[in-house]
Amino acid sequence: MICPKRTSELLDLHLAPFKDKDPAWEIGVSKIAGRGVMATRALKRGEIIFTDSPLLIGLAALEEDSLNACSVCFKALPDTRFMCRQGCGLPVCNLCGKKKQHKTDCDLFKSWAPNEPDVANSVIIRLLCVARAINLTKDQRDLIYCLQANLDNNHRTEVRNAAKCFKSFPTDKKVIEIMNRTVAVLRTDGFDKTTDRTNDNQEFFYRALFPLFAVMNHDCIPNSYYTFDEKTNNMIVRAAVDIAEGAEITTTYTKLFTGNIARHLFLKMKKGFSCKCPRCSDPTERNAFISALYCRDTNCSGLVVPEITGLPHPNWNCLACKQKSTHAQMMKSQDFASGAINAKVNSNSLRTLVQYLNEKSDSFIPNSNYVIIDAKMAVLNRLNQGREDCSLDLANETRVRYSRDIMEIMDKLGLGDSILRSQLETKLRQAEEKQAKKLQAEAEKQAKKLAAEQQKKQQANGQAEAGEAASEAASEATPATSEPSGGPAPTPPAASAAAATEQA
Repeated sequence: MICPKRTSELLDLHLAPFKDKDPAWEIGVSKIAGRGVMATRALKRGEIIFTDSPLLIGLAALEEDSLNACSVCFKALPDTRFMCRQGCGLPVCNLCGKKKQHKTDCDLFKSWAPNEPDVANSVIIRLLCVARAINLTKDQRDLIYCLQANLDNNHRTEVRNAAKCFKSFPTDKKVIEIMNRTVAVLRTDGFDKTTDRTNDNQEFFYRALFPLFAVMNHDCIPNSYYTFDEKTNNMIVRAAVDIAEGAEITTTYTKLFTGNIARHLFLKMKKGFSCKCPRCSDPTERNAFISALYCRDTNCSGLVVPEITGLPHPNWNCLACKQKSTHAQMMKSQDFASGAINAKVNSNSLRTLVQYLNEKSDSFIPNSNYVIIDAKMAVLNRLNQGREDCSLDLANETRVRYSRDIMEIMDKLGLGDSILRSQLETKLRQAEEKQAKKLQAEAEKQAKKLAAEQQKKQQANGQAEAGEAASEAASEATPATSEPSGGPAPTPPAASAAAATEQA
């Protein structure tokens, strides 16, 4: 193991521009693997742990990438005439073409004589990040050699293939060794876009090496997360949860919503180690059941999970009936479900996909399975662009439901703060506010309707009462014109008075 003290000294030199007099971290012996980054004090959730700057950075220039981006500032360039006119074989903008960084890069690559300097070549552009290690200071190169490097049989392939693109590629063994070592370190600890990394952090579109971050060890449930400053490309690492003093600060090399088997294969093949974290040691993945499938026995409704064996093709066990199934048998179920779901994900109709996930998919694959989680993430991403053929109500209801579903999985896994959680919480809050406003508007509309009906009823009652009163008044004011049957005729007032006088 490389001495943690020497690594710390070189990292201090690298991070000197940040002038952190009381760092929250130190390099120490890790229980996970070799060295690690340890907390020197208790850290609160969301607190910045450190800021790291790229020791090396360049365009990823993968085969599917567009190559018309400046090799210094990384900004997009016009589709034509973006190559350096000095013959170095690198794309560069007019402003950066005058900068010291490009002059250094240009002089180096011109000395190697590219075969076709006017044609953008992904192999040459991708090599730039590696070749920049040649012009580092001795301390900076020593720092590269302090970082973990998996020296397998393939780490020399990139430099060997790049040599074919130049007429005078260097043959000096020291120069070749520096580049090969840099490739190995980048493959082990570096960034190469973020396509293979977690969907829980900010996207990063370049090939780069962040030395302090490179010392951090992996955990499938990390206690930190990172973002990038878009102007400087510096990395900011924050605590995802409260971290105790002396605890190791971890990151993750894998996507969070990937099952145990897929994570094991990726880490073994790409990073050269097997993870033994608590999540990887639990077939249920902390009751999140991201890998789970339904039991093959039609009389059983239990969930089937893979055994923890470290093998690429383990047997699977039903948690209910205890029936065992082979890996091949369960992969047939998984492949069928993946094919059905992905066909809907790739369809043009977002409404059809949402209805399929809500009404049909649960009949053949559990809602906790990573295929369903990925599909729901795809739905939310499409809704961020627009609601397509979904109604306003369906779009809003889907945002609320799927955001809650995904955060529930994150809570079961024990994940803390992250870019993804912040995005989901923001979208959920906005959707819930829209729902609340809609419900309030509907309640107000209903209240107005009831008030109008009440007022109408009262008016009708009032009119009826007024009519009855008028009828009664009219009846009282009208004199009788006929004697009731069997009764004496009424005596006129004058005759009554005369009769009274006469009696007296």
